[in-house]
Amino acid sequence: MSDFFKSEMVRGDLQEMMSLQETCFRYSHTFPALSPEKKLEYVEVLQTLIEKQKIFHARLKLSDDPEALEMANMMRTAAIMLGGDATKSVDGVFDDLLDKVAHMRTALETGTEE
Repeated sequence: MSDFFKSEMVRGDLQEMMSLQETCFRYSHTFPALSPEKKLEYVEVLQTLIEKQKIFHARLKLSDDPEALEMANMMRTAAIMLGGDATKSVDGVFDDLLDKVAHMRTALETGTEE
């Protein structure tokens, strides 16, 4: 394990993101049946997760640790494989996701969700 991933701060951030992912996964299975309040809670957790992933990706890119840089490249590949625009940076993909989450929030708050 590289020094970057040995950092207590990095390990804490990874643990927090894993917890947020688990919460999103649980909500996503029952999303249509959730109350409006729970749907908004899901959107908030999803937004928090994406923001944390975006920040973590920036930290990876700024590192000189080879494993951190490799993970940053893997995140780019994963973003493209999951439908992200290959012409955009990973930050651009995260921004697109945050825009979609904002639209979800607006639709839920105005009662116009599909």
